[in-house]
Amino acid sequence: MCYKPCINLILIIMERIIALLPGGVLAILTILLAMIFLSAWKAPRWVRPIGSIALGFWALYYVYSFMLGLSDIQKAGDISNSVIAGGLKLMNFGTMYALLIYFISHVISFIQKPGH
Repeated sequence: MCYKPCINLILIIMERIIALLPGGVLAILTILLAMIFLSAWKAPRWVRPIGSIALGFWALYYVYSFMLGLSDIQKAGDISNSVIAGGLKLMNFGTMYALLIYFISHVISFIQKPGH
């Protein structure tokens, strides 16, 4: 079973993707949002899939960062609940942004194809 090597490979790929831009994952989500608006003008069929990619990418990153956070908590030992709650609150800002991008893509897609 390739559980451990596959997880390590996914972690390495995620680190490389995040290191591409100075803004990290939120910058990648912003680029996807810009691609949604551009595709609404040039290639309307791509609007909804780009929104789905943004949501799926954030879901992968959420799991990745959650795994890193839990391993850091395990290494540190005793951490206060307020620190953990602050980290979870910070992670949820990105979740709301990814959901907003997904929602925008569906609204644009609905406006472009009324009656479908």
